[in-house]
Amino acid sequence: MRKITPMILVALMLVSVLSSFDFAELEETEVIEDAGARAGADAEVIAITSPKETSCNQQSCRNEIKVGEETTFSAFIQNAGDADITEMGYTVTVYLSDDSGNPGMIAKDASGNDLQWSNEQVICANANFCAFTSLAAGATLDNGKHNMQTGRTASTAGNDFTWIPDRGQYVVQFLIDSPDDVDVGNDAQEVYVSVVDWYDIELDLAWDSGVEIETGTGVKQWSLTLTTNASDTFAPRNVSVEIRTTGDVLEAQTSDGVQLLTSQPNLFNAGTPTVVDVFENTSDVNATAQTDTRNVLSTWTLNGSMEIQSSSTSNQVFYGLVASIKEYTMYGQYVSCEVLLADNTTSQNFCEEIQTTDAYASTDEDEIDGSAQVFNDIRVSAINIAQGYNSDGTGFASNTVDENYDGELNVGATYVQAQVEHRGSDPMEVYDWNVSITVTAPDSTVTQIDNITSCDSEDSIYTVYAPLGSGVSGDDPPLQGEIFGFACAMVDLDLEGDYTFQATIHPIKMTDDKPSNNERSVSYFVRNNAPIITSLDLLNEGDLYINMPEPISLSADVFDVDDPTSESIEMEWVHNGEALPGCQRAVQQYICEVLVLEEYVTNFAVTLKAYDAHGGESSKEIIMEVWNDGTSSVETASNITMNYQLYFWGSTPFSMTVTDGEAMTGQELPGYTGNYDSVAVLDYAPSTTYQASDVLSQSMSVQFAKSTGATSLWYTNGNVWQLLSNSATDVDATTSEFSYTFPTNTPVLANGKLVLIGDALDVAAAPSASITGFSASAAKGGAIIVNWDIAGTMLDGDTVDVSICETVNCTSAYETAFNSSVRTTTYSGQNTDHGVEYTITVAVCNEAGCSTPVGTGTVVADSAVDGGASATGLTIAAVQNTWTVSWTADGSQDDVASWRVCYQRGSFTAAEIGETTCLDAQGTTLDVDISTWQAGTFTYHFTAVPVDALGNSIAAGSMNSIDYQRDADNTNVDDGSTVLEDDVQSGVPTWTWGVIGGVVVVAFIVGAFILSRGGDGDEGKDWDY
Repeated sequence: MRKITPMILVALMLVSVLSSFDFAELEETEVIEDAGARAGADAEVIAITSPKETSCNQQSCRNEIKVGEETTFSAFIQNAGDADITEMGYTVTVYLSDDSGNPGMIAKDASGNDLQWSNEQVICANANFCAFTSLAAGATLDNGKHNMQTGRTASTAGNDFTWIPDRGQYVVQFLIDSPDDVDVGNDAQEVYVSVVDWYDIELDLAWDSGVEIETGTGVKQWSLTLTTNASDTFAPRNVSVEIRTTGDVLEAQTSDGVQLLTSQPNLFNAGTPTVVDVFENTSDVNATAQTDTRNVLSTWTLNGSMEIQSSSTSNQVFYGLVASIKEYTMYGQYVSCEVLLADNTTSQNFCEEIQTTDAYASTDEDEIDGSAQVFNDIRVSAINIAQGYNSDGTGFASNTVDENYDGELNVGATYVQAQVEHRGSDPMEVYDWNVSITVTAPDSTVTQIDNITSCDSEDSIYTVYAPLGSGVSGDDPPLQGEIFGFACAMVDLDLEGDYTFQATIHPIKMTDDKPSNNERSVSYFVRNNAPIITSLDLLNEGDLYINMPEPISLSADVFDVDDPTSESIEMEWVHNGEALPGCQRAVQQYICEVLVLEEYVTNFAVTLKAYDAHGGESSKEIIMEVWNDGTSSVETASNITMNYQLYFWGSTPFSMTVTDGEAMTGQELPGYTGNYDSVAVLDYAPSTTYQASDVLSQSMSVQFAKSTGATSLWYTNGNVWQLLSNSATDVDATTSEFSYTFPTNTPVLANGKLVLIGDALDVAAAPSASITGFSASAAKGGAIIVNWDIAGTMLDGDTVDVSICETVNCTSAYETAFNSSVRTTTYSGQNTDHGVEYTITVAVCNEAGCSTPVGTGTVVADSAVDGGASATGLTIAAVQNTWTVSWTADGSQDDVASWRVCYQRGSFTAAEIGETTCLDAQGTTLDVDISTWQAGTFTYHFTAVPVDALGNSIAAGSMNSIDYQRDADNTNVDDGSTVLEDDVQSGVPTWTWGVIGGVVVVAFIVGAFILSRGGDGDEGKDWDY
């Protein structure tokens, strides 16, 4: 009772706090590396072996990683150079990826740390710090597959880089860093991996006695438990479980009295009855989901018993129970739910679909066994497959899979590992044994290896034979038994297709009471991984062209995952379906050299084909540009010679027609004053006018007698005149030459005239008028206003040129020109970025140039309110016909010139603020006169936004609301308006604030008079008030 007072105090304080709340307000042609020759050390990531790259077709994906599955990293790293690597480190980085496998930002773990691992001390001179002191030329790190680790030295083991992945798409990058490296272009490799959610139903069958193998006869109790495990929400329905008794079982039943048919399948529907959705038509917005009762599984247990038949004719009575999951139902949007509608669209409905598999097939069934006396049993308990050896079976495995693996195997040397187990009722009884391993190929060819008792071929996991059991054999000398044993065999998988691996254990001098588990088999699809062409390089430097002095040199590197040494790889270099001379198919033909022939002009495509020993083939194409030589020379009847040197993209020979043309007099030349006469004219026409993209380089020259007196060479097509040269050079004592080199990205010179001018050129002058009164200023919305005036008189051909561009990093300026009557222009804010400085230049110009002075200045575009200004805590107070809207200014106010209050009936978003009514305010309070508003009952929603000096503002959604009510009153027919009653409503009633204040005062007064005395415990205290 003495604790009631503080409880009352707490209640009073809670009431005071809660009373302050206004409850009305609480409502996402491949790049060819030009590696060249590799002189020096060259660290290269050849292939990534873990994780394997995820690949998908229209039906399914393979090599996906399950969420939460511990993943390590391994790769083949080779010194592809001709010198030792003495220092090296590496980094593994996991990037987020899009659907196309393009890497984005670095992925992070659950703690926000980057998924990146580094080891800078893989190779160094000190073995106390690094695992390796060097890597010889041509050698592979770790003699094959290398696990990416940290902390490993020559004498201590390291720690694997380990990734516990979340669902998503990723790109995993392996990057080598070595100061010895001469070619960084091959230091990185990437693989795309997909991490998917997994769903599994785990079935567990056990004797209630807790023993693994039951003994004796009579009634035996058992329990069957089903549990769902998944990385995401998983609620399977109507899980069908089959139970079957084995051996000498007289009868069996569940704890609720359901009889089991002995030695026959008995089906149970596991789960808890629940009303759930079973179908939903998504095309009908008015339709409701159909529901029904289903058994939904989370955890489900079935208990039962069996009575053992003791009248067996054999002294070896055995019995057991086998349970397995047959199927279950899932609810979702499946293809089977889709319905084609009348408008030819598809309704992706929700429905139920039966599933027969889950993530781990090994947990989908279980069995328990028992015997009345000694139950003799040995079995094959597991089969594992190891791969990654060299083609001759040497080396070490890079990948080992168990029976839960749902991916593919590779061709090549394969190590089959069978695990055998003592399953008898007396572990001390030992059994001699051997194993036969049988491999059935896709073409039904059978390979069988008999009498296997160990695993000492390559991986020494079980080198010495031992009988199965915990006891000691009767051999001389006696052998200590083991509960588990292993038998292994190396086989060569040389075909692509479905393989079956079977292991059979043979008991020696013992009758196996349960021979049904003496065989075990697994099947996998075996794929021949085609050779990987890791590089295909053109070794020549510069452009390729006809009659070049050296041959075209090509180089390639090839790697085969199924044969890491690539010693059996054959290579062939092909053009137009035929092998290039000297580059026919041969083993490890990594270099090809060919002379440039005319037939190679333009696109010279060479395909490298690589073949492995198992029929696998891959190819990679390199396309080289070979330019044609179109050099041409023509002499006219007047002994003027025109030379044209052209390297062009085309197979048709280039030529030109050049003849003496008619004289030209009184010509005006651009950029020069006066009229000019020709001393010689050439009529020129090319056979083909190639576009700029089809020209590698071109130049021309015109040779003429010095006696002509030519001072310049011009080209004209009748409309345009272009000066080619005004500086002649001497060819000999009587001959001069004008030369001209065309700029890059220029087409072949088109039909026209080449005109030799005799008189000296007189340069034209810039305009006399100039800019005055220049000004530029920012305007609302990011616009820029430019003004100017003109000093002097503008002539024909003079224009006012305006240029606007970013002051920093100007790449493409906005340019326009006006006549003499224009004095202002506005540059639209759609072309500017807020806060960016722009440089404006205005000048009077003509062909010869621009006059001075020019008008120039800088303006910072302004299209927003700076400083993060906003309104918070907006309130609306109603007093008769006036609503007072108040708010608190938040953020920097340096750029705020005024405020704007916007409102409408109904809430609105920031994007909808343009549809509202807005009023300007100079402070943070605004009175709204509602005396003339129409009759009715509405709710008005308000917001407030800052405005800068140019009129820019920030959009915001509605922040608060107030109820409005006005009744129509037509009693005074003369006033032409309605009458505002007293029922305009807003906020919390005034009397509430008085009650709240009173409760708070009482609470604090009561608390102030509480005194404590007595012992330390609650029961020893007295309370005074």
